[in-house]
Amino acid sequence: MTMHYYAFGSICRGEVDPGSDIDLLVCSSATKPEFDPRKFSIYTYERLRQLWVEGNPFAWHLHLESRLLFSSDGSDFLESLGKPAEYNRSASDLLKFHKLFEESHQSLVKSTNSAVFNMSCMFLATRNFATCYSFSTGRPIFSRKSPLLVDPKLPIGDDAFDILARARILSTRGYGPPLSNLDVLTAKANSQGILDWMQNLYPTVSSI
Repeated sequence: MTMHYYAFGSICRGEVDPGSDIDLLVCSSATKPEFDPRKFSIYTYERLRQLWVEGNPFAWHLHLESRLLFSSDGSDFLESLGKPAEYNRSASDLLKFHKLFEESHQSLVKSTNSAVFNMSCMFLATRNFATCYSFSTGRPIFSRKSPLLVDPKLPIGDDAFDILARARILSTRGYGPPLSNLDVLTAKANSQGILDWMQNLYPTVSSI
């Protein structure tokens, strides 16, 4: 059985902090029970080839930021795939993440019972919107801080951005201090600014 292991994400960008995890990719010609999907992103070689052909953002992420850790045959599989095809779904993806932010914000306004989840989705939508937009600049940005690294950057305070980022970590990993009522109010107060920023970057989307 052929296998390749890669690291990717924040550890390869030098962005490790107490909230970081280690993103690991397993490329395998067959499934094995010891590959825990909670710890590894598990892909077949054929699926990765398809992502390369599609120009999928994840293919570009791996192409630009992955590092080989282990190869059962001495080769670098991802390197052998070359450059992914051009990413050409930015319009539909920007609309998708704008919609996700709107829906998550509306759910947060209606009820705070699922505040952590809704704010986590708001962060995901904001980060992915910025990453998708960054492709149009010729410099894809995969950092979780991508909204602060594109031009124009997200016009909200660092504290407000950190609250949404904390919600994402709490929701996906259960790590960090709980959100306060003030944190929730801050997220609500900055939501329109985020939607206006999205519309500024991509005028086809419409704000609330």
